[in-house]
Amino acid sequence: MRNIVRKGAAISERREISYHSPLAESHLLSSQLCEGSEKEKATMTADSKEKELQGDLPAAIAPPRDGVKIYTTWPEMIKHWPKTTLCIVSNEFCERFSYYGMRTVLTFYILNVLKFPESTSTIFFNAFSILCYLTPLLGSIIADGYIGKFWTIFSVSILYTIGQITLAIASTQNWTSSIHPWLDLTGLVIIGFGTGGIKPCVSAFGADQFDKGQERMLSIYFSMFYFSINAGSMISTFISPIFRAQPCLGQDSCYPLSFGVPAVLMVVATIIFMIGSPWYRKNPPTENVFGEIARLVGGAISNKFSKRNAGPTKHWLEHYLDTHNCENDPKCMALKGTKKKTQHLCQKKQYVADVVALFKLIIMFLPVPMFWALYDQQGSIWLLQGIQMDCDVFGILLLPDQMQTLNAVLILVFIPLFQVIVYPLFSKCFNITPLRKMVIGGWLASLSFLITGFVQLQVNNTLPQLPGSGVAYASFMNVFDAEKLCNISVWHIDPATNLPVGDAYILPPDTSMVDIPEDGKLTFHVPDGKNSFQISYDGKDCGTGRKTETVDVDLSSKSVNYIAVGPQGTIHSPVGTTKPTDGTGEFSMGISLFTQDGYNGSLCVCRLTTSDFDKNHPCNPKAPADFYYWEIDYNQHTDDRADFLPVVNKPKSADPTLTSVTSYQFKSVKPGKWGLFFLHSLAKDVDIQTPERDQIEVHDSGIDFEINGQGGVYNFVITGLGDDTSDPPLASTADRYNESICFCSLNATANTCTRSSRTTSGDATVNILWQVPQIVVITAGEILFSITGYEFAYSQSAPSMKSVVQALWLLTTAIGDSIIVLITALDLFDDMAVQFFAYAGIMFIVICIYALMAIFYFDYQYYTKPDEIDDDDEEDEVEEIKDAIRAHVNEAFHHELDKKENPQRSQYGAVDERWGIEDNISVDIRM
Repeated sequence: MRNIVRKGAAISERREISYHSPLAESHLLSSQLCEGSEKEKATMTADSKEKELQGDLPAAIAPPRDGVKIYTTWPEMIKHWPKTTLCIVSNEFCERFSYYGMRTVLTFYILNVLKFPESTSTIFFNAFSILCYLTPLLGSIIADGYIGKFWTIFSVSILYTIGQITLAIASTQNWTSSIHPWLDLTGLVIIGFGTGGIKPCVSAFGADQFDKGQERMLSIYFSMFYFSINAGSMISTFISPIFRAQPCLGQDSCYPLSFGVPAVLMVVATIIFMIGSPWYRKNPPTENVFGEIARLVGGAISNKFSKRNAGPTKHWLEHYLDTHNCENDPKCMALKGTKKKTQHLCQKKQYVADVVALFKLIIMFLPVPMFWALYDQQGSIWLLQGIQMDCDVFGILLLPDQMQTLNAVLILVFIPLFQVIVYPLFSKCFNITPLRKMVIGGWLASLSFLITGFVQLQVNNTLPQLPGSGVAYASFMNVFDAEKLCNISVWHIDPATNLPVGDAYILPPDTSMVDIPEDGKLTFHVPDGKNSFQISYDGKDCGTGRKTETVDVDLSSKSVNYIAVGPQGTIHSPVGTTKPTDGTGEFSMGISLFTQDGYNGSLCVCRLTTSDFDKNHPCNPKAPADFYYWEIDYNQHTDDRADFLPVVNKPKSADPTLTSVTSYQFKSVKPGKWGLFFLHSLAKDVDIQTPERDQIEVHDSGIDFEINGQGGVYNFVITGLGDDTSDPPLASTADRYNESICFCSLNATANTCTRSSRTTSGDATVNILWQVPQIVVITAGEILFSITGYEFAYSQSAPSMKSVVQALWLLTTAIGDSIIVLITALDLFDDMAVQFFAYAGIMFIVICIYALMAIFYFDYQYYTKPDEIDDDDEEDEVEEIKDAIRAHVNEAFHHELDKKENPQRSQYGAVDERWGIEDNISVDIRM
């Protein structure tokens, strides 16, 4: 763009006109379209004007320039279309599929394979996003100042592919492998540099392939580019979770497939891009804009605080000019040329003015990161909310990470909806400006988190009420056979007096303590550390000499524990309280074998309702969804035994050789009817081929159970003689619940594990479809805030600052993800609902401040691109602008001029500066 300059003026007074262009991100990313190309005034013939008025020419397209043919019909456009752009668009589809396919399942991978806790998983996911949005700065510097866009794209594509392959290779190893997490993190870092290097280059490189006169084709190209982004994102976010939910390579999930397919797509993307290499238009690099700005700022600061200070200026950056000499600056000399009337021009004066305008625009960017701090939680914290919900939707399992697909679909629906219906409708009531759109979008983001918080309050009702810091819960279980006569009474002993406290909790055989506040029956809520309990026995079947005894247990802070009292003595163990995180609709199941034979070998549970069920061979290791196992030495010495629990207070009648019992890790199991079996063969191992069902040896424990809910946590305590199917029944079976912890006291020859109707289930009961409203609202906020923000940033930056503004806008996303990392690392919230409400409140306050900034601080800038004007009379300048605008025969142009002459009705817009056209294509911001 060029400034209108009056003769004799030291620096031009900018009289800038702008035009609305919601071609948001593609315009922003293709800053090179607006720099370095020859600026020409367009003229329009009467014939072309008549055609435009008749609808033969799109109103948004500049009419033919002198000697330039504009293609408007489909046959002409197809014939003259730069075919190499098809390679670029295909490359973008594959790259976006690769990126979002990997990113969609990344949180689950960090949780379930790398075994990081939820907070750490959130930190790593958002740290990866930070890297992806910081590295575009480096990519743009390399492309603009050193090797150009083509070689930058090719180089980082190779790097990108290496990162995807590295991550895919790492995912083939189970969680015990020594390559985790270092190889995984190495792959992610490489991917971050790869995708960041591509972001600022691809769309601009595609636009470089078009000539003057191909404005309509350029518009269609950006539509195709936009579609490829959303198509790649939408398809991958739906398919990738399906890939990872499939068992493979001896594991319950198939992350190698989820990461392998994106790796293959990245290889394909690179190959497709290189196919067009001989025919690409490869513009050479120009200059490092960031370095130029840094030199200007450094020079201004140096001059301001030195003897070279020439006196007061309107802005401190103008001190750079104190020591500037045009004769020593090639750019200034090139601008002056040889004509007398241009000798007063100074390139650096205008550049300083551009940087001043940039700094003012940066101030308006300050609240933007808070929007990204909310928006980018869709792939991390919202995902963690989803795994706490019921994923069964009308009999179909909807995976939590598939919910992200809805955002991509809604973007495709909302963009034309807002352009065609919402904006025109509301413009009838009040003046719609970009900053007003962004304020409303920010409030919608706040509203979405308010909705999320209320949804989480309902989810919290299905979660266990866990103890706070310094507190532990203890639940006693009477695991004597229900047909035996042996009641136990339990007291907590006061450590100060060494006496029992309160009334005894009486437990009949085959019962446990349950949290039922309305009945006044609670488990023991005691301080952490060493605690003592007194147990009294009443009944002829309790064992010889068992009257009263004390059991000492060491309870950790925030832990939930069970203490099982039975005919073989007493055992104690903490209980897992973490809901399953696999995201495929499971419940969590742990086992403690309190059997007389002290069995500590492998176990498995097998589905009893399969269509090919064989009672002689009930377990099929080749059907992972129907076979779950706890093995003791597999996958390079993996052991599923969690602990060996010492047996204390053994009665005289107990087996003297039984000194400890085995507890097994909690594993995720899908709902259904199951049987528990003792496993005497190696059924799963990465070093062997999975055997057929008739090649493994299993012994039926006689215990069947049916659990149809999702998200519950169950601890099974198995009593009886052990691995002996001829044992007579010793006890009935019943469920024991403590909030969402189900204590099942099962006998090794009993039949079922049934649920008590009066207990609170830990299953997920809030359906995942309740996430739909929050996704709809935040997507609407995205349309208003993010896409408009790209447009606003582009239109309000000077021509020489476009690439800088692009990088700074992407940087706001990195800062937003940093806010998520910081808040998560500080661990400020124990309740996720409170966390959501806090984000909503902060966002609301930030946007209110942003609204005040828009009202009292910021003034819209207006840019146009007529040639330098050297008339003395200011009216002549305005008339020349009008003539240039009328040449385009565009009502929007006249409207903007009227607004310039009537500032009270001022509204902004944006113009494609290379082509001088208005374009009405909005571009998704998923880059």
